[in-house]
Amino acid sequence: MLKDISLETLNHCAKCSTCTANCPVAKVNPDFPGPKAVGPDWLRLSLNAETKVDYPEGIEYCSNCKNCEIACPSGVPVASLNQLTRAEKLKKKGLRLREKLFANPRLLGRIVVNFAGLVNFFTKIKIFRQIGKTLFGISANISFPAYAHKSFSRWFGSYRQKVNKPKNKVVYFPGCFTEYNKPEVGEALVKILNHLNYEVIVPEFKCCGQPAIGNGKLDTAQEFAHFNLSQLKKYVKDGTPVLFSCPSCLLTFKEEYGGLLGIEEAREFVPYFYEAGEFLRGLQEINNFLGGEPIEGKYGYHEPCHLKASGVGTPGLELLKEVTVNKVVPLDAGCCGLSGSYGLKAEKEPVTEAIGQNLKKAIDRHEPEALVTECGMCGVQLNNVSCLPVYHPLELLAEKIVKDK
Repeated sequence: MLKDISLETLNHCAKCSTCTANCPVAKVNPDFPGPKAVGPDWLRLSLNAETKVDYPEGIEYCSNCKNCEIACPSGVPVASLNQLTRAEKLKKKGLRLREKLFANPRLLGRIVVNFAGLVNFFTKIKIFRQIGKTLFGISANISFPAYAHKSFSRWFGSYRQKVNKPKNKVVYFPGCFTEYNKPEVGEALVKILNHLNYEVIVPEFKCCGQPAIGNGKLDTAQEFAHFNLSQLKKYVKDGTPVLFSCPSCLLTFKEEYGGLLGIEEAREFVPYFYEAGEFLRGLQEINNFLGGEPIEGKYGYHEPCHLKASGVGTPGLELLKEVTVNKVVPLDAGCCGLSGSYGLKAEKEPVTEAIGQNLKKAIDRHEPEALVTECGMCGVQLNNVSCLPVYHPLELLAEKIVKDK
């Protein structure tokens, strides 16, 4: 894939180092030289036929949080360039079993969900976590996300949608975290949409591909992307909106499929992709279910990096401010540091913990009773640093809107 990068794309980099100044990893880890150095600078050298250069040291520490791309004044896809470089380096070195497992959380979840209680028990015991660190290089101190006892798909398959002469239909992509770790998020969205007289369709999907990208398996990510797009084709053709409750899944479909993975037809699907809160906020019908007494409590809101990178704003926060909670305060703490499976790797543990200190300080400063974020893995990190309960905005909205009979 590196050979397909045009020198023109790299030359858009003005060498201003804005990306490095906004990189949460570079701020805490001296072994990471910054996005520009391991991305555009190195690729420019590698594309020179007369120059032979080794893969850049420290590229493994890029978390693909996208803050470099958000900050870049020239629109250079720095993080995507870094993923290409890292994938090539990891391919040459050979992937560990850990990366292969983390690259396909849907496969892992399909197995683990049948033994959720047992797995959750063992992942909390220090000695077993130390064994995991020794054998697989998995962090012994960063909490592993708990698995649900029942997957979202299993719940959805047995759920009778309560829609009275549905006005419209939407497709929902639940993502692996909702599917196997927190199905309550998907359940909340389905019930909210039913109350708004929308029928929800959930085709068979594979993982969005973001974990595969982050673990150096771009070929696997392409395979997932082609399958997912094939499942959506007939719905998009009819103009059916496709909703995402996970920011990383949304960003992968919107940006990575047509960009990093080079699937041109994916760009035609983008106008039909919506973050769930974004879609709900645009519905006039939702006003019929709002008002009255707000949910009591003080909540701290964390904006996920991939939500910011997707360019949709913070519709979940705006909905909560308007209709649901008595007080919701933005934490404004930047990246959480976990970045999916990145923070679950033993060598990344110090980086994750150091970045997470900003979250801890913000939470201590605002003193919320609970926390809210759209990203499941951000939620894991929020709980790691605070021990407070964490909700998806959809869960709180459902508590306000849904009135089950």
